[in-house]
Amino acid sequence: MEDAPLRLRPDVTLAPLALEHAPKMFEWMRDPAVRENVGLRSDPSLERTIAWIESALRDDSIRARAVLLAGRHVGNVVLDRMDRYLSSARFSIYIGEPAARGGGVGTSATYRATEVGFQELGLYKIWLTVHSRNSIAVHAYKKVGFVQEGVLRGEFLLGGERLDALYMGLLKDDFERLPVAGLKGEM
Repeated sequence: MEDAPLRLRPDVTLAPLALEHAPKMFEWMRDPAVRENVGLRSDPSLERTIAWIESALRDDSIRARAVLLAGRHVGNVVLDRMDRYLSSARFSIYIGEPAARGGGVGTSATYRATEVGFQELGLYKIWLTVHSRNSIAVHAYKKVGFVQEGVLRGEFLLGGERLDALYMGLLKDDFERLPVAGLKGEM
């Protein structure tokens, strides 16, 4: 964790993911930069996107949210693979709108999603994997308190090239000690 307080953007909020978000999600998944970085394994379609949202809405082990920048849908965050016994969940995020990348949007959305995981869902640990070349994401995760716990060698394919995946985790106690400046949001 870094010593300087984490600065949250008050214009970044989360809202429940809904079917109305499907067209934007489909558009973003057609962008090779987004598709490859999230590890999408099949060609995207609007029908598959709608089916995924409908499935996520029915599944109590998934919390999918739209990332909003000044009220505009710019990406998504997901807590899934919730293990009620271990009180843990996997975290993932992508900012689909190129103009919304950078400037703390992803960092603020990551904070707000982990806040919900710990405070509302009662999680003890939130974990993630990220490919080793995604240094911008790794930096953002570290700002929110995630710690690299391991390396999954050759676990990710990016443009046909094998890359290591970093396994990172954040414990509730570490999150609660994180110095934060800015407004807290809801998921």
